[in-house]
Amino acid sequence: MSNLFKTATILSPAKINLFLKITGKRKDGYHNIATLFQMIDLYDKITFSPSPKREIEITCSKEGIPPETNLVYLAAQALWKPGLPGVSIHIEKNIPVGAGLGGGSSNCATALFALNRLWKLGLPQKKLMAKGKKLGADVPFFLFGPRAWGTGTGDRLTPLPPAEPFHILLVKPSEGAPTAKIYETFSLGLTKPLSRTKIPFEFKGLVLFEDTVAYLINDLEKTVVMMHPAVGTIRKALTGEHCKGVMLSGSGTTVFGLFKDKPSADQALRKISRKQWWCRLAKPLTSMKHFKKGI
Repeated sequence: MSNLFKTATILSPAKINLFLKITGKRKDGYHNIATLFQMIDLYDKITFSPSPKREIEITCSKEGIPPETNLVYLAAQALWKPGLPGVSIHIEKNIPVGAGLGGGSSNCATALFALNRLWKLGLPQKKLMAKGKKLGADVPFFLFGPRAWGTGTGDRLTPLPPAEPFHILLVKPSEGAPTAKIYETFSLGLTKPLSRTKIPFEFKGLVLFEDTVAYLINDLEKTVVMMHPAVGTIRKALTGEHCKGVMLSGSGTTVFGLFKDKPSADQALRKISRKQWWCRLAKPLTSMKHFKKGI
């Protein structure tokens, strides 16, 4: 049983939120949102190897993440059945923690996808997404993507056509922002209500770059800047680099700037990287090929 599958390494992508409105607070304490998710080509790498111990073992290149609370471990537990071979999982982290880039949720989704294949469980996408929803609000998107409109807690997803190619400069201060704390601090009085949760624009084939920029919004930005002033400093720095749009991603501390051409993005990276901030260039993903490459 321990040799049922071969070692596999799967890419686990980050995301940005190009649009994020808080539409209300739920009775269970969570918030309803309307958001535009976009996967990007910044990846963690997760390696799955068979283990003779018939246990789930987790290791990570980043210290300080307890294995038993890691979403990858919880994903493996959610799929575990008696008689299955053990698995040793190593996470090579490139996506910062607390960044609003969905690294933990992506890792969780990648584990659900990979172990469903490697353990030959045969679960359809909808069932994997249902399991993922119980583990994290963004997990279903990472099984669904690469670009989607999300409502509810972000789990009700509508696929969107790809956008005109653009370049993304990601910039993050040293500190991260815990999602629960940001939502707990957020006040609905800081935002104008969204009259409807339908997609607020029409898509006809390829989405133009100008349309992407025009709808940038994040209701959580004021709260994050209030709690982490460095985010406001980064926002000002990016705005000064002539990017076409600047916005906070999700509930973390990463600010992104959008550029239509790579030379402009490269120039901004050279200037911003002189600061004491984490910086990366990325592009939008247009397919789920990252899953298929590893298995």
